[in-house]
Amino acid sequence: MAKYWYQENLRFLQTVLREIDIVDYDPAGVVKYMKDVNANVLVVNAGGVIDFFDNPLDMANPNRFMKDEILPRLCAEIHQAGMHLITRVDFRGVEPRRYNLHPEWFALDHEGNPRIGNYGGAKISRPCYHSHYTNEHAEAFIDHLLSHYDIDGIWENALGFDNSPCYCKSCRDSFRSATGKEIPLPPHNPNDFGEYRAWKAKSADRHIERMRSAVKKYGEQKAFCAEIFDLYSDSFTRNTGIDHFNAKKSFDFIVSCVFLSKNHTGEGRTWDIINNSATTIRFSRALDPKKQPVIVTGGNGTRWRYVKDPLVETRLWMWQIASVGGGIWNCYFNGQHPGRTHDRRGAYNEKDIFAYLANNSAFISNSVPAADVGIFYSNVTRDHLLKLDETKDDYGIYIRGIERVLLENHIQYCFIPDSELSPERLAGIKVLLLPNTAYISDHDLEIIRTYVENGGGLVASKKTALFDEKGNARGDFGLKDLLGISYTGLTVNTADDTYQLIRDRENPVLKNIGDTELLITGGSTLLVTLTNKDYRVAATHIPTIPNQPPEYAWIPNMETDYPTIVTGNYGQGRVVYFANAIEALAFQNGHEDYIDVYKNALDYASGGDYFLQADAPRSVQINVTKDQKDENHFVVALVNTTGASQRPLKEIVPVPAVVRIPLHGQKLKSSRSLWGDNISIIENSGAVEIRIPALGEFASVEIVL
Repeated sequence: MAKYWYQENLRFLQTVLREIDIVDYDPAGVVKYMKDVNANVLVVNAGGVIDFFDNPLDMANPNRFMKDEILPRLCAEIHQAGMHLITRVDFRGVEPRRYNLHPEWFALDHEGNPRIGNYGGAKISRPCYHSHYTNEHAEAFIDHLLSHYDIDGIWENALGFDNSPCYCKSCRDSFRSATGKEIPLPPHNPNDFGEYRAWKAKSADRHIERMRSAVKKYGEQKAFCAEIFDLYSDSFTRNTGIDHFNAKKSFDFIVSCVFLSKNHTGEGRTWDIINNSATTIRFSRALDPKKQPVIVTGGNGTRWRYVKDPLVETRLWMWQIASVGGGIWNCYFNGQHPGRTHDRRGAYNEKDIFAYLANNSAFISNSVPAADVGIFYSNVTRDHLLKLDETKDDYGIYIRGIERVLLENHIQYCFIPDSELSPERLAGIKVLLLPNTAYISDHDLEIIRTYVENGGGLVASKKTALFDEKGNARGDFGLKDLLGISYTGLTVNTADDTYQLIRDRENPVLKNIGDTELLITGGSTLLVTLTNKDYRVAATHIPTIPNQPPEYAWIPNMETDYPTIVTGNYGQGRVVYFANAIEALAFQNGHEDYIDVYKNALDYASGGDYFLQADAPRSVQINVTKDQKDENHFVVALVNTTGASQRPLKEIVPVPAVVRIPLHGQKLKSSRSLWGDNISIIENSGAVEIRIPALGEFASVEIVL
């Protein structure tokens, strides 16, 4: 069956035009830039905040500098070049003049006053999901665009609208009808407000479907997508009711806004985790392998929109996306295109990366990550435990820590969202990870239990399965039989001056741990007891040993009956349980005890037979993707992050890298280098061997077995 254009690998240029950028607008120049950098889709303003077209609707806000429309000329230029164009619409709100035309169309606070968004540049009245402005008016707006201009789709920006509760009559009536209650007043009781958020999520979904229908009225070839963020943006998901699962259902491709430069300060860092762009692509592919995953990023960032982001890290950010089979959406916030703006140092930075994607689009658009390991992603655990502030987060940092261990050890992995969990999705996964996955349904527990019983590996930590999917406490671990332990109900603070006592030096999770009697702890620890006497206790909890004054820094007995690391066999499978926050600490602290012990746990639970082995620094990230229709067709991509110890990286240090892929009786049918210099690919001693004498920032190899 023929594909639509949005089902191929996508390489976007988005120009988020300021009002003044329409002056002397040059469509031919924009298209020339796109050709030069190998882009294939343009995203450009249509309107909503300020209209860049002749809008006949009564809520129009025409660009005061507009002499001639740009859309007809842009459409002609883009399509003549064999590219596509989608327009940005933004219904986040209106300034006072338009508000006064229809005040009943907008959101209200609990005192009946209009909800005002203060953006610095403008104060606007916000709508809600039930408002006339974001529904009937938005439909008319989209209908006019698609009926009068030869555009290929709609991008709905700022989809969250007002992040606070709306108390307009429509919202109050709808909430009362759905729940029998009134919308909770501030200060919000967490339980009541949780019910409001669930209702709001359904309202958001109805709005998205309504906008999609407005677009699809003009044919399936017209694309619809909207704005969502990464796996760790808890406040956006919690406040708006929109996440990747809306994207899976309603968007024609799964697009996530993940910029290298953070547009908030909640994590206390300027630059995002270097692999987060690739992480989001992995997650998008896990949700729907048939839809193209795309990352909205940008050469001039989102926090400082008038200057470039660091050039080297921006390239690594994009290579990360390319390495796991994603598309790139290069978003610029001023100027007609990156070569015609205030800071042009980032212009053309994407050129060769887009060339790689374009030249290999046929494979990339049909690829998914190859995986030995699956990270179970629990939406309900996210809702309860994820916080953007890492000092308060009790879920996302566990996943980030797991990724650190996997990437540093070149282990291939994927995500398995709870919505996608099934025996079929677990097939081929050697070990499943449950990082502090506190909330899991009985249905999912049974799938996991059967998976392990039939030979799958499991590594779980801390509060795993203490609650069901509705938030009800189980009283003990829902996987008590599988984990071999029971919860005492006590959690102790082990952040400082706490350790674990090694009790089973021959335990495989302590392989090569070295000459020590103790392991570091950190974080907090659940006090558990062993219930399966056939399981082995690798280490136990040691009570706090005060470190001052030094003369008193000891305790008479380090032994307790509380295991911190437990291993065992369940059916044909192997299980490891950690009572502490080992994954989170692998990310936050990075001590060898966390990294090495967790890697040993993976080796034990999986059997240690991974897709590849690598002789390369930990700073080289190796990502393998495979063709969805041909399990023996792979691309092995290497991203080199070796550089100075400070972020952002200013230069990449070339390093040697050797990758071996065991053949297990198969033969190498064909291979070729897709990107990189002096790469050799040979069959040697029952394995495909890839040798790169000096890996620069990126290399890629295709192999067919």
